[in-house]
Amino acid sequence: MKNYIHTKHKTIGKKASDFRLRTSVFHSFAFAVFLLSTILFTSCEDVIDVKLNDENLNLIGVEASITTLDKPTVFLYKTLKVNQDDAYPVISGAVVTVSDNSSPANSITLVEDLQKKGFYTVPQNASYLGVAGREYTMTIQTQGITLTAKDKLIKVEPIDSIQIFPSMRGNKIFLGVFSYGKETKGLGNFYKWDVYINDTLVHEANRLAIASDEFVDGNYISKLEIYTDFHDPNKPEERKLNLNDKVYLKQTSISEFAYNFYFQMINQSSTGSLFSVPAANIKSNFISSDGKPVLGLFTARDVSASNTVVIDEKIEGQLKK
Repeated sequence: MKNYIHTKHKTIGKKASDFRLRTSVFHSFAFAVFLLSTILFTSCEDVIDVKLNDENLNLIGVEASITTLDKPTVFLYKTLKVNQDDAYPVISGAVVTVSDNSSPANSITLVEDLQKKGFYTVPQNASYLGVAGREYTMTIQTQGITLTAKDKLIKVEPIDSIQIFPSMRGNKIFLGVFSYGKETKGLGNFYKWDVYINDTLVHEANRLAIASDEFVDGNYISKLEIYTDFHDPNKPEERKLNLNDKVYLKQTSISEFAYNFYFQMINQSSTGSLFSVPAANIKSNFISSDGKPVLGLFTARDVSASNTVVIDEKIEGQLKK
């Protein structure tokens, strides 16, 4: 079971403000409520016949991005029935291009990875990185259909540093990753943070961390808790942050569309009660020439990588205080 909460963190700068970090974490109280509800409803269980349809079968799914540090990548696949527990069938043989709005336009055609079908990236020995301030267009041609998406690559403020110490939430038995840095002046900036442990991205759906600058425009953001290693204290093997691990963040800019897309993902993942509204497909920024909906998102992001922190005995020892 995954539950999501919106947290508020105090910031330090010219004035104190609330930085509303939209993040997703396990919450023991919510689990207790769920457990109690399960007990209460066990004695009056009804069998509900759920009728599934093929409305969302065989749609195209896309995961696509370009950043100022990483080459553009695209993963193409087809959707399955909701009751099918199989790997998504990939889409091979597509023609994928990326171009910007410079004059003349700077464009590149991606190639499919021979070892990973459905995955497209720049040709070997080629270079194509995002440039802050430019708008990027991705065009995908496959099976007689053309998909198109646009996203603006907005400059991100450099991250000053990160620190690791016990979480400010709960009884402080979990380590948290905290960031420090200046927020770009001018409303309308949106952020996503990627967490790396031993150079591996923490990519679980319940670890999304996004925010807008609605309440902190231009301030210095101090002790912003980006990631918390919530786990069962009786199962230390479930810990993600361990002694001698190397940890760093990538602070990235995202568009307002991407922010709303991720925000809806968090909201949908938090549903599951008896009174929840059934989840619906989140609107993509891809448009298909056949008029059918497309699943997924194309993002263009500026990236600022933080310093690397090694979890030493001093950091680990704080959990015992």
